[in-house]
Amino acid sequence: MANRSYLYVVDEAPGQGAPLTRVTGLSEWNWDVPLVHELLVSGSGRLVPSTIWDAPATAILGDFDQGVANLERLFAQLPQDEETQRQVAEARSALADPDKRGRYLLLEVAEIHVLGVTDDDNPFPEMRTEAEGMVCDSERDVELLIRYALEQPADKLDELTGSGSWANNLYFAPTGDPQQAPQIEQPQPQAEPAVDIAVPSQAWDQTTPPQAAPQLALPANQQAPQFPPPTGQPQQVLLTRPLSNGATQWALGLLALIPFPFIGALAAGIVMIITGRSRGPATDAGERNRTAASNWGLTYLIATVLLVTLHFSLLVNLASFNESFATSFYPIGIPITIWVAVSAVHIVFSIVGCVKATRGRVFKPVALPFFRPRVHVR
Repeated sequence: MANRSYLYVVDEAPGQGAPLTRVTGLSEWNWDVPLVHELLVSGSGRLVPSTIWDAPATAILGDFDQGVANLERLFAQLPQDEETQRQVAEARSALADPDKRGRYLLLEVAEIHVLGVTDDDNPFPEMRTEAEGMVCDSERDVELLIRYALEQPADKLDELTGSGSWANNLYFAPTGDPQQAPQIEQPQPQAEPAVDIAVPSQAWDQTTPPQAAPQLALPANQQAPQFPPPTGQPQQVLLTRPLSNGATQWALGLLALIPFPFIGALAAGIVMIITGRSRGPATDAGERNRTAASNWGLTYLIATVLLVTLHFSLLVNLASFNESFATSFYPIGIPITIWVAVSAVHIVFSIVGCVKATRGRVFKPVALPFFRPRVHVR
């Protein structure tokens, strides 16, 4: 299971002793905290107790409207090309949804920060330091974060827009139970032993450090230090993640490499069509990618059938019509040569499509436009 950062919409600040009346999932990201998450909690950001981890783990809380306004400042400076504006429109659509608006945005980062700790026995101080470094509580912090975002390379665009990450139901949902700020337990006073002490009590206090307050326990049932489990309840039925990004459909095109002449090509085309028309949940880019994979799979399948059939037809007819054709590869080999070239293009398209889909981008090669993207794929 991937470690993720989770972004929720809440109407109360955790740690106030009252239950959270509403917790709405907004976005999640695998293996990192994307810049779009940091910007969205940059409105008067502050640390609060985590709602899915045991204390003393922390999360970051920011004002919803301020965070969205800061993100819009970044969007206004992004390039105006079609793909960038498509991803920006995807983010705006998610943030403008009335069901996803609230007073605060809550960013749970503990799952990401625990990956970098060096003290597995007590990871929380390092995790808190990491979280504190992400808090933006001034205009200067916000400006520096936007400037840093604008310096990112083009292949990091999805980390600025959150493309492919917007979802209603995240892997973990906070319970909404009251979250209290971590309290340091005081050691219980112990009775003085009824014996003479050779060293005066004042000297003892100076040479022996006081008993440290006991450390709060790590999350329950922790099996591996780098993956402490959150305490929220996983939503096993209503999950909309992982949303398809279309990478699988393109990767299946590599079935054409099966070392059986023509069989692999036919299998690749058929499987790309079938999986590409899946009704499973997908991002907007994912639906467009798997539709493009279906269209290309159909194009490659038709090309394979026509060219291979034409090759064998020429082989039988021309060879029987003129014996000279039977002793030379061309012109009988023209269709099969074209098919080999098309197959090479198919392999390249499959690899490029898989890579681009993994990065949240859309790859749409020239193909028969037989299928169209479905709407409301989530």
